[in-house]
Formats: sequence, structure tokens, C-alpha cells
Amino acid sequence: MKKFASLVVVLLVMLLVSAGNAQVRSGSFTVAPTLGMYVFEGNEDMDRAMPLVGMRLGYNFNKYLGVEGFVHYAKTDNNAWSPKQNVDFTGYGAEVIFNLLPNQALVPFLAAGVGGVHYSYGVFEDDSDYGTDNYKKDKLAFDYGYGLKWFLSDWFALRLDIRHVLPIEKLHNNMLVSLGLNFAFGGAKKAVATPVSAAEPVMEEAKPQAEAAPVVEEAKPAVAAAAPVVTEEVVRPQPRTQVREEVDEMGRATLEVLFDFDKATIKKNYTKDIDHMVGVMKEHSDVNLTIEGHTDNVGKAEYNKNLSQKRAEAVKNYMVEKGGIDAQRLNAVGYGQEKPVASNKTKAGRAKNRRVEAAVDYKK
Repeated sequence: MKKFASLVVVLLVMLLVSAGNAQVRSGSFTVAPTLGMYVFEGNEDMDRAMPLVGMRLGYNFNKYLGVEGFVHYAKTDNNAWSPKQNVDFTGYGAEVIFNLLPNQALVPFLAAGVGGVHYSYGVFEDDSDYGTDNYKKDKLAFDYGYGLKWFLSDWFALRLDIRHVLPIEKLHNNMLVSLGLNFAFGGAKKAVATPVSAAEPVMEEAKPQAEAAPVVEEAKPAVAAAAPVVTEEVVRPQPRTQVREEVDEMGRATLEVLFDFDKATIKKNYTKDIDHMVGVMKEHSDVNLTIEGHTDNVGKAEYNKNLSQKRAEAVKNYMVEKGGIDAQRLNAVGYGQEKPVASNKTKAGRAKNRRVEAAVDYKK
């Protein structure tokens, strides 16, 4: 028991000093084999502590909330009989898991659940032969407790579980402590914040259209991509010419619009380029604008398309509500992952594909 307690202490110290970047993934399935100790309350007539093996299967509805099914098994002795009687003990049930800090490498969590315990004594034919309800073969059980997951990668973590287990007939107070390996499969991947100047690949692709369009006639040039969508880290925009000058001189505009990961709210202090475009549209009444939202290929295509539509509409709503532009002059379209401008096989390429473009339609 002392060796087991020492192992728990060492693991906790390792967890507290860890600095990994993995985290709980929304929509992921988990498999966790476990080893541990089960401690009986003294009035159950069992050996107080015994080693056990177990398995946990789970699903994370989102980063904070999940559910797990579990089963564990151990062998012990009943001390009320002479000689002692061997007992096979099995616990099982389901728990709700609430992750407190899901975006960290070290994730503390709370748990509560319901299930049962089964005692196989091997000498009685049915429960009526056991003499007291302490020796019933099956009992309803409730449990609650807490634990820690230490993510060493996006798909693998070490875990510690501690539970207060309450078998019901005569109420008993038992304790379960276990260590396990937590394997995760599927789910949304964590976005990577990569400062990239996304203007270059789109402008190169747009040159043939710009050259082919007559200068005197109406032109609809494509526009360079905005900066990549990032997480909570702030990425400063690169110095460049103002939107007004780009429209007047080059017939195109680049809007740098940043969003938090999986959000459609424009980040604070990143509306400067939109404000410039509002000024252009107020000075040039013949300018109309199509705002296009784009994503990389991480995640489901339908979800990405809906998210890109919401982001394009967020830019449009800002220009209408804050800039006073007539909504009839603006159009918002979400393309999701349908129109990449770079390879989705690299982080830099995916960052360039997470963008908002502005296509300008006007007579120069």
C-alpha cells in the first residue's frame, strides 16, 4: 500500500510541473484501462483493501462535459466465515464527467454516477442463503469523486481517479483509487495560431483576372485573403497600404479580419480594414461588396461551411450596423473548405485557407 501511495505522489508531482499543449477534444471517444485499489468499509466483513483491474469507455460531448461507462474486478476474502471464503467482486456503472480546465495539459475533473456491485461467493445458491443483506450478490451503488488527466499528446493522457462508492442495502462507505492510460480517438482538433501573410498566394492567383478585365468597363477582381483564424493569442497585422489606396490604384482590397477559434465574433481591435472599406463605399456609391468566408479542411465540411457563412455575415453586419452601409450593397457568402488557396497538408497552408475575402464590384 505504501508503494502505491508513493506512486500516486510521484505522478501528482509530475502532473503539476508538466507544460504540455494538448487538451480535451470535443466529440472524442476515450478508452482507459486502469489499475488500482478498492477499500471496503469494515462492517462488510471483507479484507479492507484489494488490488483491482478495470476499463473505462467514454465520449466527450464537448470540451467540458462527457460521459463514461466503467467496469472493474478484484478478488478478496470474506472474514466472517471460518475458513475465509473467497469472493469475486465486480463494480460497474456510468458517470457524468465535468472537465474543469479542458484547454490545459493538466485537466482536473469532477465525476458522479450510478451503477452496481456484484459479489460472487460461490457457496450459496441464492441471496436468501447469505444470512444478512451484507452478503447479497447484487447491490445498487452510487459514486462521486474527482480526478486528473495529464495529456502528453492530443490522443494520449495519464489519469488518476478517486471515488467515494456507496453500495445500497445497508449503506456502506467504500473508496476506489485507480491509475490509468487514457486514449482519445476522433473529435475536433485544436487550432494552431500561425502568423501568416495570406495576401501573397491569393494575389498571385488573381493576377490573370485583373489583367484580362477592361479598365474602362465594369470589373470584378478577386481579392486577397485575410489573416488566418487564430485562437486566443493575438497576432499583429503586417504593415501594408490602406484599403482605400488599394481600391483606387489596384482595383482590389484586402481585409484583415481575425476570429477566435470556432467563433464568428470579430476580434477586438481588428476592424481597421473594415472601417477603411466603409469609407471607400461611402465615397464611391457605385462600389458593391461580396464578403466571402473560407476555412481549412479540419472538421466536417458542412460545419465548416456554416461557420464560414456566419463569419462573412459578421463582417457584413458590422458594416451595416457600425458603418451605416446599405445592406443591399453587401452580400455574404460562406464557402467553407471548397476554395482553398494553399495546401491543407501543412499548418501554414491551413492557416492561409482560414480567411475572409472581399470581392469588390465597381466602375473605376
